[in-house]
Amino acid sequence: MTPEGLRARVADAYDRLGLPSWPPPRAEGDEPRDEEYSRVSDLHKYRVVHGRARAWTAVLGVLPGVVVEDLGPTTSERRRYARGVRIVSPVPGTLPLVLLEQDAGHTEHGETTDALQIAVRSPDHRIGYGVPDCGCDACDWGSAGLLDEIDDDILHVVAGPFVLLEGTDWTAAWHPDGGSMEGGARQPWSFEAAMRACRVLADGGDPRLPRSCTALVGRSWLDATP
Repeated sequence: MTPEGLRARVADAYDRLGLPSWPPPRAEGDEPRDEEYSRVSDLHKYRVVHGRARAWTAVLGVLPGVVVEDLGPTTSERRRYARGVRIVSPVPGTLPLVLLEQDAGHTEHGETTDALQIAVRSPDHRIGYGVPDCGCDACDWGSAGLLDEIDDDILHVVAGPFVLLEGTDWTAAWHPDGGSMEGGARQPWSFEAAMRACRVLADGGDPRLPRSCTALVGRSWLDATP
């Protein structure tokens, strides 16, 4: 199975769910209006990200030896998710994939939309801020971009190699096509230095890491998957 083959299977499984789609609400180059930044027109429109996660779960779950574990309601770093799954590959050296669903609703901190958080190994090892990372109207770029983002993030883990570095208040993620770095003011090194260390780790090396930094390294799920 190739990454392209997995993506095609997921797209087919997702299409059968009959979920809605919508185009970008603004023409390319148009800036959002000020009032759109504080407005959430539809708390539930982003349920499509849950559908995409379930399509991935269904497709990965039938690969030889893959195990899907139902996590139920899950709390991680003061975030609560309505449900989640942990998908484990039998290939040695791979990182389990964790998909966590947040339901739309009203909280003491304001409105929350439906959202998906992708993680590895456990809910505590999150990749990015979630999809969508913001549900306001100003940050809406259409449904297709959301689905592509989910596919890309999952394939980075599944196709491998994938490296996640975690510091006190920062994270860095690397895959062969690129990487990202997020966090606070206490980042101990530059983006370039973090990516160099990730490449060494992916190649089986042992680079010097900053204090209080942990590394999660995963090989491809597809190395031994028909």
